[in-house]
Formats: sequence, C-alpha cells, structure tokens
Amino acid sequence: MKIVSLLAPVAVGIASFAAAEIKASKGNATEAPDVLLILGCRVRGEEPEETLQMRIDAAAEYLKNNPSVIAIACGGIVHEDQYKSEAQAICESLVAQGVEIERIILEDKSTTTQENFRNAIEIMSKMNDSDMKVAILSSEHHLLRASLLAKKCGLKVSTVPAPSPKKLLFKNYAREFICFAEFLKG
Repeated sequence: MKIVSLLAPVAVGIASFAAAEIKASKGNATEAPDVLLILGCRVRGEEPEETLQMRIDAAAEYLKNNPSVIAIACGGIVHEDQYKSEAQAICESLVAQGVEIERIILEDKSTTTQENFRNAIEIMSKMNDSDMKVAILSSEHHLLRASLLAKKCGLKVSTVPAPSPKKLLFKNYAREFICFAEFLKG
C-alpha cells in the first residue's frame, strides 16, 4: 500500500505532463507573426542532423506561405565536432530552399534554449516595433518547455510545430520530461 501511495503522485505527474505535451505538440499559432524564431538543434561538422533538418524544412514551408515574416535562426556552436553554428546551418538550408536571405537574421551565440530567447530579445529590441508578434518553431516534443522558457524570458509567443524523426520520439519525450521536471524545480 505504501508503494502505491508513493507512485500515485508520480503517475499523476507523468499523465499531466503527457497531456500538456500532446496539447503543445500541435502548436497554437493562428496568424502569421512578425518574427519566427527557429530554434536550433544538433549540427555535425557542417551538416544539420535529421531533427534540425526537419525543423528547417518546416520553417521553409512556413516562411514561403507567410512572405512577410522575418526569421531569426537561433543557435551557436555547441559541440566540438561542429564547424558552423546552428543558426548558419539553418540560414544556408533555408536559402537553398528558396527563402530570401534578407528575411533571415542570425542569432549564432547561444548554446541553450534560454539563451536563444535572451539573444533573440536583444535582436528584436533593435527592430523598432514594440508590438511585434513572435512565434517559435521547434520540434513538437520541444514546444511545451520552449514556450515556458520563452515566457520566463519575458516573451509572449505562439508556437509552430515541426515533426521529429519517429525513431527518436521516445528518447526526445523522455529528455523533455526530465528537463521539464528540472524546469519546475528552478
């Protein structure tokens, strides 16, 4: 009986997290923002890994369908085997897919999602639009935590989902659960 009473809060926590993740994974952007923050992900050498490429592909489609939206490509050099920033990899791939380079701003210093937002806020503060609508584009599994981090940094955002490789979904959601628990502590 004692084990059940200990496991009940854990089960409720996991179920609550799962429900919130399912809702967040669909995104909530109903109208085009002024700025789309494209959150970076792993680059090996000079090539985006599959998860980042899926984000880039979703961003390219979104930007083509919303030609007035400016993109901020986010992410620095995070790993030793990385020879270009996540932001640069995003930019180059978007341009290769037909997005005008004039619509892409690089935020290439950050190494965490929270730094993405802090640095993007600094960039946006120089854009002379105090009522700017902002959306973030990331993998569906990352949208819940990313939107909470954005809010913690003072950004009001809508979200645009990108798919993730199916083979990585369990790993990605497990990682998000652990990070989310840490987020709630801090």
